[in-house]
Amino acid sequence: MTKCCNDNCNQGRDCPVQVARIGHRMKSADPLPPSIWREQIKRLGYWMLMGILGMLWMAFLVACAAYVN
Repeated sequence: MTKCCNDNCNQGRDCPVQVARIGHRMKSADPLPPSIWREQIKRLGYWMLMGILGMLWMAFLVACAAYVN
């Protein structure tokens, strides 16, 4: 079996150099059904992030106040 890298390839679909079609897409999975727990976890994550950012902001303000004094 020879490799068909030229224009007169006679191997057809068995050609080892054949490439995938352009525009071929995999279908995505179905979205998850809505859940009250998912919304609660999103809300918890949001408020935890706000709490961490608030603590960092307070630490920055305390460090600035200590630097001034």
